Amino acid sequence: MISSETLHVVTTELVVGAFSVAGLSFTLCLLLHLGILKQPSWTSVFDHVAHFTLAFGLVATPFAILSGLSSAPGEGLNSPILVNKMFLSMTGFGFALGCLISRWRLGGKVWSTTKSVVLHSSSGLAAVGSMLLTASAGGTFTRGESLLDIFHLPYEQVLLFPVLVSVIGLLLGATMLVLSWKRMNSSSTVH
Repeated sequence: MISSETLHVVTTELVVGAFSVAGLSFTLCLLLHLGILKQPSWTSVFDHVAHFTLAFGLVATPFAILSGLSSAPGEGLNSPILVNKMFLSMTGFGFALGCLISRWRLGGKVWSTTKSVVLHSSSGLAAVGSMLLTASAGGTFTRGESLLDIFHLPYEQVLLFPVLVSVIGLLLGATMLVLSWKRMNSSSTVH
């Protein structure tokens, strides 16, 4: 039987590896579409790699979260670092999901204008950044150190919002999601 600690290490490495490759690919896509790199034949390759690895990392994320919660000492989220890891991983999950849905719904149009290129790449890179910060917080929690220690990130401080602010944020997010979904559906129908 595999222990939850070992399973957490394996799933975490899958998530970090997939998101790292996605981050590199999104960066290269951005540079290609902005004309900084002059290899148009690479565009399709990095587009597919970025989205495939992002999807793979997204699928592996819940396994990393669940195995992490079961392998954490104590009763679940009893440490500010664990709470921050949960917030960061859910943020990264949301950015990745939004990025993948927009690529699926809009297809190659996400690369058609400079504005959409920057927005789409930024969304993918925000997902990657959130997941890498999550991994860094995990290193701080388990080993007391991480690769990002030079930045002195405040993993021990948890930003908590009052309930009213959280409800407003939730309603705003849900409203934006519904409005964007309606807009995408109305623009994709043929009359």
